[in-house]
Amino acid sequence: MKERPPAWPGQPYLDELRPERGETVRLALFATYSVDLSAIAAVLLALIGRNNERGSGAAIDFAEAVDQLRDRVRIIIQRGRIAKPIALPRVAGILDQFVVEQTHDERERSWHPKIALVAYESEKGSTGWKLWIGSRNLTRTQDLELGVLLHGQPKRGKGRAGLKGIGRLGANLAKAAGRSDSSAIAAELDAVWWEAPDGFRLRALLDGLEENVALPIDPPEEGAIDGVTIVSPFLSPDFLKTAGRWGQAGTRTLISSMPALVDMANRPSAPLSAFTRVLAYAAPDETIENMLPAPSAASPADDDDAEPQPMALHAKFVAFHQGDTTIVRVGSANATGRAWSGRNSEVMIELEASDAFNPGLQFLIGKATTVTLAELAQAKPADTSVVDALEESRKALTASWDPILRRDQDLFVLDARALPRLAHQGHRLSAGHANSDLLAWPQGGTRLDLGKLPLSIQSAFIQIQIASGDEALRWLQRVEVDPPLDDTRDLAALASHMGLRAFHDWMRARLNGETIPAGNFAWDEDVGGSARGRSALADSRLTLEDILTAWARDPDAFARVDKHFDPYVEALLTHDENLSLAEKKDLNELRQIWAMARMQLVR
Repeated sequence: MKERPPAWPGQPYLDELRPERGETVRLALFATYSVDLSAIAAVLLALIGRNNERGSGAAIDFAEAVDQLRDRVRIIIQRGRIAKPIALPRVAGILDQFVVEQTHDERERSWHPKIALVAYESEKGSTGWKLWIGSRNLTRTQDLELGVLLHGQPKRGKGRAGLKGIGRLGANLAKAAGRSDSSAIAAELDAVWWEAPDGFRLRALLDGLEENVALPIDPPEEGAIDGVTIVSPFLSPDFLKTAGRWGQAGTRTLISSMPALVDMANRPSAPLSAFTRVLAYAAPDETIENMLPAPSAASPADDDDAEPQPMALHAKFVAFHQGDTTIVRVGSANATGRAWSGRNSEVMIELEASDAFNPGLQFLIGKATTVTLAELAQAKPADTSVVDALEESRKALTASWDPILRRDQDLFVLDARALPRLAHQGHRLSAGHANSDLLAWPQGGTRLDLGKLPLSIQSAFIQIQIASGDEALRWLQRVEVDPPLDDTRDLAALASHMGLRAFHDWMRARLNGETIPAGNFAWDEDVGGSARGRSALADSRLTLEDILTAWARDPDAFARVDKHFDPYVEALLTHDENLSLAEKKDLNELRQIWAMARMQLVR
């Protein structure tokens, strides 16, 4: 049997972004088209080195991540593309502070780059960088993706090169994130030396982030092209017509999704005719609303009986083959005119690859299904008219409204400030706070009363649904809150979510230098009032002995933890509705012990 070529080395995206021992994250800017809140939590946990193998983490690690990264991490997304899960963890509302929406009118252009730009600071004060550019959105997709991770250092070294334009890219991301230090970030990045993966050499950053800045679509000027491979789940006739003139006839390969290929094969302009070899994968999962929960512990028997899911393609790259080398452009741009003409915001990286590139490409080809133009032409495109119409209404709405959550203490009103616009009159609009029920939008109205919400579940996220018949699109949107949410919202939400036992675990972990495992409840599991969350409280209660032992080991530990203690105790007493009278008494006694320790230990 012929041995199958190996795939490109798998890159555990979040693990690659974890800081090394002794490092902390100073700054992290992400750009993505779509996002789900579980993925945001996973990113935060990874950036403090606390994500687990399931892409999740413990509740108190989540609290630690929010506390450490509050002013350091921003995730810039296209408005209208935050997934609304079936069950939203109540504490997930505090993730609103990490999200910045881009208001591109998707009928014309989209915010579509997929970037992670992270600065790390070591104990010695030096800063290293990581830059990831690829095809993956911040979602829990299982589709085939491709990205490139570059390591940056302030000093020049073997294998490192400058990257022209990286300062401008970083500055634009910083501006989009609302940061005021974009010029300083640009200057710092322009002085960084970057190292590409083994077997690759950096050639250029292809920055199409700004409006009307097109990506370079022409082939490399140097060297004869003896083959072209295009990989993209989405296609357009204009791009394929242009690509059909690259290289020699008989050397062009196109790998895409089956729906996109069927669509192109049924176009009168015959855009596929210039490609000798056409291969298909399943379509990527672009349905970000009402996402299914993450795979759970199904029995092996269930797994054995289940039909294997077809592999879906979301990777995007263009490869120009030149003898033993390949010039490859990897990133966010699909093989569409909209992506490469400057309408969308897109970013790619161009690399020169050695022969080591080819086995991975052959693996990708080997996993795809070869199709003929005749077969594709006989297959008719699926009827997606209902979903397409809902998408049109989503785009019309998100482009035309910028609602405000008006707050009077705990009473909320969603003020659209103008009549919401949908693309189709028969569509029904509903909205609500992220942590409350969906309510039908009043006919001819501009305001929707959302009722009273306790501080612990207040958020700048609202949920929106557009329905037609039995079909519906549902998503989250981040909006302005007027007046802004109370500064103690995070404390109220975390205290209410974690509960008493997790609080004791967290304080003990901090006293011990954050080196011990901190709790065993997942961040998205409601543990505050559960029997499980309280059953072993007697064994985990923080004691004076814990405080003195930690102080003896590290006199600064108590002072570091002290600033968190009183605010959280106050939040627990105020917002944890599950505390019994005995637990409140116990907590007040601990507060008195802590106050005495503070008088003796903090100088």
